[in-house]
Amino acid sequence: MPAAKTLYQGRTFDSSAPADLLRDAEFQDCTFQGCRWVALRVQNCSFLDCRFTRCQLSAVTFSFCLMRDARMDRCEFRNIAWGGLTGRSAVAQPFASLEGCNFLYSDFSGLALAGFDFSRCQFRECVFDQCKLGGASFRGVSLGRSGFTRCDLRKADFRGAEGYAITLADNQLKDARFSFPEVVNLLEGTGIRIE
Repeated sequence: MPAAKTLYQGRTFDSSAPADLLRDAEFQDCTFQGCRWVALRVQNCSFLDCRFTRCQLSAVTFSFCLMRDARMDRCEFRNIAWGGLTGRSAVAQPFASLEGCNFLYSDFSGLALAGFDFSRCQFRECVFDQCKLGGASFRGVSLGRSGFTRCDLRKADFRGAEGYAITLADNQLKDARFSFPEVVNLLEGTGIRIE
């Protein structure tokens, strides 16, 4: 039987917030400002309608956690597996908005982010595997060798995006939009020669 959660509602937490708050807690409509979480284990927590501003999370492990409709503003996330924040739901959407965030070595596998706007963020060596990203916008985004495998990318917008690795064979791409010359990278691995 899971432990009872401590409820925090409408509170603001800054960089001095102790790590022991991140166990068996529910945060509703809370603000996290300038927090720096490094190599922490966040366990049995819920983050509902919370805001993260200028936070840095690195190698944080989320176990039995749920994040829903978080607003992220000018944050940096390094080595985070976002799938650990969906709880038992296969369709939970952890983010409401992302503004000016940097994602490095992050794993978005299994997330349902259809129609989501990623256009004001940057990614580097991230993994998108089995994601529902139909209609999502990566317009103008630097994806820095981020890979998409077994994803639904129908109607996704990659115009002006660069640095992505998308294989034609294992992604759904109907009506997805791309720009030249980056779109040529889609042909990599097909054996086609462009001269």
